Amino acid sequence: MVRSGLFFLLLLLLATLSWSQGSPAHVQVFGGYSYIPSNQPVLDIPQTGGESGWNAALDIDSRKFIGFTADFAESFANFSDAGGTENDKTYTFLFGPRISVPLPRITPFGHFLLGAAHINSNTGALSTSSSFAWDFGGGVDVRLSRHFALRGEGNYMQTHFVTFDNQLQPNVKDWHARISTGVVVRF
Repeated sequence: MVRSGLFFLLLLLLATLSWSQGSPAHVQVFGGYSYIPSNQPVLDIPQTGGESGWNAALDIDSRKFIGFTADFAESFANFSDAGGTENDKTYTFLFGPRISVPLPRITPFGHFLLGAAHINSNTGALSTSSSFAWDFGGGVDVRLSRHFALRGEGNYMQTHFVTFDNQLQPNVKDWHARISTGVVVRF
């Protein structure tokens, strides 16, 4: 807990320093659909679909190419077996630097985010767990107008969930591909 508090303070300090360098900040808000493909068993239950959910981000660009991202997501998965239906909800809270290249109609970007992930499950071995998480990836914003754009994004996310008895759960994937698409509103 102390490490996460120090990490948050360091991120806040770096964001404040980059923002205060004399250039006006540009703020944009992203919201959209997120999908995590999966074809591996989770808790020995075959899963052939994936996790669907939402993804939201706040991007602050303090310089033309450099900024800061706060990314939040929730994904849902449902599994069926002979015992019934089991449901999982995974939440991620990630923060970090963002690099973008503004071009006339598109803006490619990349980011490296650190933070936390939390899972709620009604399965016996993994009812709830929180974990350090990191994510890197990027995407492209396609400008529709001065204040609106469409975003397509792909990320690689790493988590480390453990079971209720504090054992690393080998059947829960620690790595995840995440694909997101949605609308960006620029201020």
